[in-house]
Amino acid sequence: MAANRRSTKLIMMIESKDVVLAAMGAAAALAGFVLVFLGVIIASYQSYAATTPSAVVRPYRTAGVALFGTFGLSLVTVALCLLWLVLGGPMWLYGLTLAVFVIQLVVVFLAAGWTTRMVLWQ
Repeated sequence: MAANRRSTKLIMMIESKDVVLAAMGAAAALAGFVLVFLGVIIASYQSYAATTPSAVVRPYRTAGVALFGTFGLSLVTVALCLLWLVLGGPMWLYGLTLAVFVIQLVVVFLAAGWTTRMVLWQ
């Protein structure tokens, strides 16, 4: 009975490598998601005439820069995951990688909300 309990515990353990690989895939997918929102903002920006006052299009420019920064953060997350894999999984980098991934999740959520607000309520 004790041996059976041990084998169950071993099955439930998740390897650090699996977590980093999942974060890497999710970060890359979120980067693509952010590019979709960036495309929406660019299309909205381009729908204005060239003579439109800058005060009107400024929010679109600001959102574009913020979305591009979010895309950059996504690429940094992917790079950190790759670096962790290449270096053989140092524990200090594991924590940093997951922290940056969690920050990325929050930033992508905020970017998606901001873009949706701009396109639907302005």
